[in-house]
Amino acid sequence: MKLKISWTVFKAFATNKPWLIAIGISLVGGAFYSIAILLAPISVVQPIVASGIALLAYLAMKNLGERPGKADLYAIGVTVLGVILIGVSLAEGIPPEAEHDPVVLWIFAGVVALVAIIVPFLMRGGGNRQAAGLGISVGLLFGIAAIFARLLLLDWSNQFSARGVSVLFVSIFLIGWALTLIPAFIMLQAALQRGMAVVVVPIVAGLSQLIPILGGMIALNEPFPESGVLTAVRILAFALILGATVVLARTAEESSPATA
Repeated sequence: MKLKISWTVFKAFATNKPWLIAIGISLVGGAFYSIAILLAPISVVQPIVASGIALLAYLAMKNLGERPGKADLYAIGVTVLGVILIGVSLAEGIPPEAEHDPVVLWIFAGVVALVAIIVPFLMRGGGNRQAAGLGISVGLLFGIAAIFARLLLLDWSNQFSARGVSVLFVSIFLIGWALTLIPAFIMLQAALQRGMAVVVVPIVAGLSQLIPILGGMIALNEPFPESGVLTAVRILAFALILGATVVLARTAEESSPATA
């Protein structure tokens, strides 16, 4: 898969002040994200983070002079409602960190990674079909990378007093994080070159939420609330945010100049 990268393109980005500011903001956001996944279950944090696409959709429509349809407004409202419901589901407090089963973790990660490798070959072809296959792989890998990121930070926090920063560089989770995040980023560029973003982004947005939710519960033993009512509220919140994210991702990308 060839990526059209040249020194001219690289220089254009490196000298673009708005882009550099955006990178800086992203780094600050990444720092807050790291704190969040260190303090709370990834299955709770990831949907909340992904709900930020409601702001993306709003800005895309406002800055481009687009009028949101009823479905868009409903999706934004549903996203906000989903985040509120996740907050309600935490009424019992943040659950204590649970010991995960390494065997289950690596089997889960291996199965997801294997699917991510196979799907692009099964969906070979031209245009949006291939882009959709790559998008599926990207979403799966981003989801696994989020799980490894939480485990890496927990590993660091638990051993920092004894081993300091060096624990980051000897943790197996750093390898897992790098081997999933970096290929996912490269494949995302390839997907966006081969097909419409309106096809790729909703797939990536949905799977990058779904995998941490499933992985958090299956591989990391992140518990639901003890209350059946609060458990139902959290499941409903997951469903609302997941569905609304796909709708808003489609709207935001359809409104962008890249797909015009």
